[in-house]
Amino acid sequence: MSIRLTAEQESIASAPVTEKIYLSGMAGTGKTTTGVRRLRRLIESGVPAHSIMVLVPQKRLALPYATEIRNPRRKAGAEVTIATLGSLSHNLVGLFWPLIVRDLSRENPYRRLTFLSLEMVQYLMFKLLEPVIERNDYFNSVNINRARLFSQIADNLNKSAIVGFPHTDISARLKSALPGSQESLHIFDDAQACANIFRDYCVDNNLLDFSLQLEIFRKLWAHGVPRAYLSSRYKHLIADNLEEDTPNTHMLIGDLLSSAESALLISDEEAGYRRFLGADETSAAALEKLCDRSCRLIETRVMSRSVQAFLAELQETMTGSENIGNARQTGRARRAIELTAGPKSRFHTQMLDWVAETVESLINEKGAKQGSIVILAPLLHDSLRFSLVTRLEQKKIATYTLRPSRPLHAEPATRALVTIAKLAHPQWKIGARRQINSFDIVQMLTCAIAEMDLARATLLADVLFRKSELHPFNTITNAEMRARISEVFGERYGRIFEWIEKYKSSPAETIDVFLSRLFGEVLSQSGFGFHRDYDAARIVSNLIDSSRTFRQAASQIGDEIDIGNEYVRMVDAGILADQYEPRQWRKRPDAVLIAPAYTFLLSNQAVDYQFWLNIDSPAWSRRLYQPLTQPYVLSRQWVDGDIWSDEHERQTSREVLYRVVTGLVKRCRKKIHIGYSRFDERGNERAGDLRTMFDYLLRSLPPTTEGEEVEAADE
Repeated sequence: MSIRLTAEQESIASAPVTEKIYLSGMAGTGKTTTGVRRLRRLIESGVPAHSIMVLVPQKRLALPYATEIRNPRRKAGAEVTIATLGSLSHNLVGLFWPLIVRDLSRENPYRRLTFLSLEMVQYLMFKLLEPVIERNDYFNSVNINRARLFSQIADNLNKSAIVGFPHTDISARLKSALPGSQESLHIFDDAQACANIFRDYCVDNNLLDFSLQLEIFRKLWAHGVPRAYLSSRYKHLIADNLEEDTPNTHMLIGDLLSSAESALLISDEEAGYRRFLGADETSAAALEKLCDRSCRLIETRVMSRSVQAFLAELQETMTGSENIGNARQTGRARRAIELTAGPKSRFHTQMLDWVAETVESLINEKGAKQGSIVILAPLLHDSLRFSLVTRLEQKKIATYTLRPSRPLHAEPATRALVTIAKLAHPQWKIGARRQINSFDIVQMLTCAIAEMDLARATLLADVLFRKSELHPFNTITNAEMRARISEVFGERYGRIFEWIEKYKSSPAETIDVFLSRLFGEVLSQSGFGFHRDYDAARIVSNLIDSSRTFRQAASQIGDEIDIGNEYVRMVDAGILADQYEPRQWRKRPDAVLIAPAYTFLLSNQAVDYQFWLNIDSPAWSRRLYQPLTQPYVLSRQWVDGDIWSDEHERQTSREVLYRVVTGLVKRCRKKIHIGYSRFDERGNERAGDLRTMFDYLLRSLPPTTEGEEVEAADE
């Protein structure tokens, strides 16, 4: 269905093909819709599609443009280029790296470049740095796992490339801004030493992680030839979500604008959710003066009037600005929110029951679509996700979960496949720490076999798992034991056992082919755990992609290893934790979405109903603890010589909270349901900033009049 544009949107979309426009506005005002329509008008006016580039910070934000490009009404021909800084720099470095060959490997400069995924970065860091860390007793005062430690070292390198300072200065910048004890300052020196070792190895072997890829890209860009290549190829530019992009991207856009025939630059106000990844809204705003004119969209195309009123009251409460509301507006604000019944929601389980009952009521009584509802929390732990999914499934409500930052090894589906992989490859040299035990088998059976309960899985493991091997079900001769397990579950177990035995008698497959066959031939079939389980299918798909990427990159690096064994070893150790583009962003299922608040914000989508859970959690405003790095200090806007103080921390927390909650409201059409309980899931009482803000806000709103009642949970 085509969206009807406002007069202002229409004037931007239909602007002359020689005009460069800077478009801003809050979320929900139709900026991306205008950008998509501008793309359509450019093509309809005769602009060659291959001369148009759409630039976004992340692939998922390009979905509306990709949908327009795939429109079946379009004539066949060359395609519009959709790019991110990562994909663009990857392509240009791959094309033009011989121009700066002297900056590459000192030993073999013409050796083919190998681009490293985040997983391969973690793998190489583990191989290179683990012995160094153990030998020198690095990070002895930091209690974090290796995956997080290596990711923060990589993040420091990325920040240096994004901001543009030498990677050898990381420690000095952190120590000058974050004074502390001698012990804490040593941590930054340890991280610097590890970063230097990793960078030297990459340079010597022409291995490009994202940071080195960006540094080479900047050198190539200064050379002139790549710039001329892009300038001559792309004459029309659309850049969306500028505020979520990095200074490198803004530099690239600024240079391309000088030769572009037209441009539409789009920026979201009060956003910048990717600051911890190097986003810089200040450098984005500087591009406005390079355009012919500026436009700002004000009218929301998402929020109802009651939600708009709630947003106004929320902004006033959080900023202390002058009251812009009135009695009628505050009444509307009341109607835009629904809360659990305060003191009655003593326990966390009561809040979750209220969520499930309210979602059921929205769907069955008010006709809401499942896909128009989202349940959000600052952090989505396994227990919270399981509790929500279980309650909703009992009410026949479909759900799906998005946790893109969750490592693969933390997923039960991953652990089940890894256990089967070990059983099917007895030739792998598995140390004592990785030895398969009965618990692994029980966990695998409950995940792999549909409706398999813990008691039966434990019985099967106790009887049929001996000396690190499974045995056939027909070896159980005790009739009572067979009856307790049941012939149905015995038959399903038998199919897994037979598949493993058949595989062991054949030549071994590569790890990605093995996982693909296991899923397709057994686990996705009727009667098994992954049949019609979309979350499990997504996880397995990511695991297969991960193993394939690992195999290809390890082959290029030239390590003489059993790749399958090494891959499983890294998954076991929690080292491989790549973040995958969730397939649900491309085709959203008709199901209730359960996700962390930040994940939903970065999807740039709107829904009818939102549920905010655990509003008493400090995690709504507290930034992630990262002892080896600090994204605000390692940014272009940080002033050399400044000291990060407690006031900086408090101000950052207030700003993070403001941007998150107002961003969520702007993406809600009808109503927000606020859930809290006196005690959290661990039985502790908490009072985070968001809870405090809501307490103040609700006291300031007048009582509702007849017909404007705020519904509350009846616990």
